[in-house]
Amino acid sequence: MDISNLLLYILGCILLIGFFAGTEIAFTSANKLNIELRKKQGKFSGKILARFMENPAEFIGTSLVGVNVLLVIYGLLSARASDIVLHHYHIELSEYPKLLLDTLIATLVILIFAEFLPKAIFRSKAETVLTIFAIPMLLMYYIFFPIAKIFVSISEFILKYLFNVRIKENKQVFNRIDLEVFVKQSMHGHENENSEVNAELFENALYLVNVRIRKCMVPRNEVEAVDVTTTVMEAREKFIHTKLSKIIVYDDTIDNIIGYIHHLDLNRRPKNIREILHTITAVPEAMSAVDLMNRFTKDRKSIAWVVDEFGGTAGIVTMEDVLEEIFGDINDEYDVEEHVEKQLAENEYIFSGRLELDYLNEKYDFEFPTDQSETLSGYIIAGHETIPKIKEQIILDNYEFDILLVTDTRIETVKLKVLK
Repeated sequence: MDISNLLLYILGCILLIGFFAGTEIAFTSANKLNIELRKKQGKFSGKILARFMENPAEFIGTSLVGVNVLLVIYGLLSARASDIVLHHYHIELSEYPKLLLDTLIATLVILIFAEFLPKAIFRSKAETVLTIFAIPMLLMYYIFFPIAKIFVSISEFILKYLFNVRIKENKQVFNRIDLEVFVKQSMHGHENENSEVNAELFENALYLVNVRIRKCMVPRNEVEAVDVTTTVMEAREKFIHTKLSKIIVYDDTIDNIIGYIHHLDLNRRPKNIREILHTITAVPEAMSAVDLMNRFTKDRKSIAWVVDEFGGTAGIVTMEDVLEEIFGDINDEYDVEEHVEKQLAENEYIFSGRLELDYLNEKYDFEFPTDQSETLSGYIIAGHETIPKIKEQIILDNYEFDILLVTDTRIETVKLKVLK
């Protein structure tokens, strides 16, 4: 055989081995949901790939058979080419040195040009590659499938009767990873604002299973509550003052919450709070937001009492608080309508007490410590060791605070002056 033809055959083997190795890694890396969508859209490549996805063992088995057959052919051809080259240059080697040389050269060529490079390229563009090579993959599948079917059957027979291993055919299932990859691809592939918003909402819903209640609850010190001994008139005034539709009820201490009352129930003219008391579900702060939504749906409730690891009250959580993790801020009854944020002069500001210290540090170059408090209100209360009174002036570190608005549980608005 002429050396030029021999090298051409060797090159063909390398390309085919790279094709099989690359398509195999692309097949295992591709997003199954995207392939199924291509099939539903009537695309021919989608139908081919979906067929492979239905029985991946047969496809991968066919690829392995193709690779191994071609490796054998490649080995024989490369050994023949080596003989011709050595003879041409009058180089004589004994059997074992020649075997070692042939093995090193053949292995190096295969690893670089038929394994590493094809797999790296095909994996980075998995779905594009599969779409382009869908028809060649189908052709190679039909060529090598009869051989692969024989070897797969023999392998299953050995596993079943010698090792007592049963091969179960799993139905194709789209898991969370497939959905996440599909969403990210959608966000990168569409530039219009509506697509980005829809993709972001879908991604937030996927990650909701990782959100714990402690992240979205109303903290203990911000819960509006009344003692069970409170009179109906006092409860009515509380509703008017707070503008809430529900108020938590406790017995003796906030750590012993026994339910809640609804403002509409006051129209029934109850003699005391106990007559209109609704039960409340207690949930641990480590519960996931998804489990909480399921509990709300099952119990037909929209509010729950969050308890900490010691059995005390950690806070209150509502359905709106959970939905905010998906849709962003929702102005529910426990939210402050506006976070005040205004600069009066070079070093003078008016801030809402609920603004986070990290946000203020980043935007205004402040140096508030964030190891003990998260909000400006918490920082002032921690430093002052009590909730200050309105118009009270407090100096902490290099900052002077004038309290403009305060409630029983937190500082609403404060004037800040940076001391030089």
